[in-house]
Amino acid sequence: MNPEQLPKELTNLVNWSVTELGKVIQSELGEKGFDRIESLRQYVKTEEGEKLHGLLKIKSDLSQLSRQDQYAIAHSFALMLELINSCESAYRTHRLREDTKIMTEEGHSFGHIIHVLTAHPTESRNPDIIYYFKKIQKLLEKHLVNEEEKDTTELFALLKITWRIPMSKQRKPTVMDEAEYIYSLALHEDVMRVFIDQTAQKLPFYIRSWVGGDKDGHPGVNEKTLLGSLQMARQFLLRWIQDKFSSFMKDLEPLAHTFGKHQSEMEHLLSLAASIRKLLTQLKKIRAGDSKKVKALQKNLDQLLADYQRFLGIESSVLYEVRLLLKIFPGLVVPLELREEASLVHEALQSPLRKSAISRMLQLLGKIASENDPRFYVRGFVLSQTESAKDLIAGVQLVEKYLGKARLPVIPLFESAHSLSSSVSIVEEFLKNSVRRKYIENLWSKKFEVMLGYSDSAKENGSFPSRFLIYSAIRELEKVIKTHGFEPVFFHGSGGSVERGGGSIQEQTEWWPHSALNTVKMTVQGEMIYRNYSSPEILRSQLDRLESARDLSQKKEDRFESPRARKDLLTLSQFVQQSYQELLKEPAFLQLIETATPYIFLKDLKLGSRPAKRQGSVDIKHLRAIPWVLCWTQTRILFPSWWGIGSFWRNLNEEGKIHYIRAFVESSLFRSYIKLLGFTLEKVELEIFAMYLHSSELPKEVAEQMVQRFTEEYEQCRLAVREITGEESLLWYRPWLETSIALRSPLIHPLNILQLIALKEKDVTLLRETVTGVASGMLTTG
Repeated sequence: MNPEQLPKELTNLVNWSVTELGKVIQSELGEKGFDRIESLRQYVKTEEGEKLHGLLKIKSDLSQLSRQDQYAIAHSFALMLELINSCESAYRTHRLREDTKIMTEEGHSFGHIIHVLTAHPTESRNPDIIYYFKKIQKLLEKHLVNEEEKDTTELFALLKITWRIPMSKQRKPTVMDEAEYIYSLALHEDVMRVFIDQTAQKLPFYIRSWVGGDKDGHPGVNEKTLLGSLQMARQFLLRWIQDKFSSFMKDLEPLAHTFGKHQSEMEHLLSLAASIRKLLTQLKKIRAGDSKKVKALQKNLDQLLADYQRFLGIESSVLYEVRLLLKIFPGLVVPLELREEASLVHEALQSPLRKSAISRMLQLLGKIASENDPRFYVRGFVLSQTESAKDLIAGVQLVEKYLGKARLPVIPLFESAHSLSSSVSIVEEFLKNSVRRKYIENLWSKKFEVMLGYSDSAKENGSFPSRFLIYSAIRELEKVIKTHGFEPVFFHGSGGSVERGGGSIQEQTEWWPHSALNTVKMTVQGEMIYRNYSSPEILRSQLDRLESARDLSQKKEDRFESPRARKDLLTLSQFVQQSYQELLKEPAFLQLIETATPYIFLKDLKLGSRPAKRQGSVDIKHLRAIPWVLCWTQTRILFPSWWGIGSFWRNLNEEGKIHYIRAFVESSLFRSYIKLLGFTLEKVELEIFAMYLHSSELPKEVAEQMVQRFTEEYEQCRLAVREITGEESLLWYRPWLETSIALRSPLIHPLNILQLIALKEKDVTLLRETVTGVASGMLTTG
């Protein structure tokens, strides 16, 4: 580990802010409490403090403390890790401001980028703590501009407030809580500037939301949440427009007393402006026929824009921006994506007398949109667990029933190994019918959209098999859809963590075909919304990287690996899938999930409005993908990303290994996976996982056997990465990241230890704080 690999500005910022946090802790807990935390911080950074016997000693010591003292330690380390995250975000924002490059039409190819913002239970932090840490980040950004002006008093005051606020959520959020959180970030004034600038440069960027429309497995979603989510977005957007329009009217006031030949023109402008103001007032509440009023607003605005330009010979920049916003949000809302399980869509069609929630949602959409395009309010109808063309046909029929025609695109979600393998035949069968093809041509803008589920496929099969299944499906689907003359759109249902298809923009997109980069559509979930939208500079950077990935893709031909490499990757995928699934079926492993992870307390964590698990026994099928990954993130083992790779490598002869070393050079899929694999392995802490096993109710011999098996697999996996890449470091491509992980990892250890105490004592308050703290340290809940 070499701290010098990190920028000096960042390390100075961390040292300053953590020192101030130490002063807050000292003022709150006194010298004794502060010394205890500082000694613990220093000890875990030593080699002794990271070994199992050292960790168990800490556990023994902390077990003797009162619940109040245990919570104070957990809160201290959780705040410290979140403060380090704020330092990193502030530094990144600062650097991006310094390196800002204005994108031009010539600089990038055109295409759409769409973020679908979701509220899956991945954001564990208390909304109040997020509010204050955003203020802290702004203060840190200011400090980086001028280091001589350290606002130590303000930083101390803000940290003092955060000390009084739990890091974790104290109540289960409602769907509307999640909508407010998402829109407060994504429709913040600073972010609105990004939407406007991107569109003005003909690099359109759009957002959608699942909050309020994602019915699949969510008993709290119905027509009321659909309307509530649209209404909340409307409030944010209207507020922005009204502020802009007030500014325009203020500029217009001095001209109100124009005399002579211009008087009638001025009166006309004022009359138009008055009608727009009236429409804005009428649009505050979304009712049946809302689209007619939005359309009238657009028409009047266009007229005012043109008449103003004729009157003065110049364009109103304020009105122009308002008009751009209405192009970005033509329904004056953030459009939703509806989702329901395919089998329940069939049931909805067969039960005409008792309308299901999804039926009522579509019926409400029809009333709001009236004869205008419902896609201004809802962009698509996603069918989860699509297993046949009959599922898609049922989706179309349900849309026709409540919207008159198939005016809403029906989107299959392929997420299981079976559905991904069958996806091409399902789509082919659906597209055989000429009537359905006319729907796509006339009502769906000649685009056929497919959603690819990374989370559930990875939970079922392991990370590499999941990516290989999606990689295989996407290329064949592209051919089939293009053969019928339609544009394929691939909706990537990935998450923030590697285990759910996440990773850097480069690693995520490197293996996508051209068409997947023409319209980039991807989910942004939970805490990743905050990471991406906490500053406009970070958001712009993400968009610029996607644009660059598109440009790079268009400059090179889609290059398929050789038949030999393709066969080798298939062999690897099948081996890992089998090895992973065999482990999941072991009774001892199911016992491990229940007794050595926070699984049984998922309902107490208050992570999200959606149930953390489906009804049923403790098994993989009933556990949702995100809480599944949460278990392995919290225990620091992250095994779905790497299990099976090590044993596969161990069984290869030298000639076989050479084939995979060549595949690393030749295959973008394999290369991106190996890079993500190195990143994941660097974050794994076997000693922490071993402590969870030894502290659980597992029989001692079973725990020992599990520790040995995971250790052997892990070490073999590390060896595989080194031999495939020819590099000693697992993060050879980002050395600073290796340093960052090594510096922050020991600071998470006390939280894991306190979590084990909380699990044993059934101390839910302490458990919540430790889960949130570990998530801050790992940069993802799940």
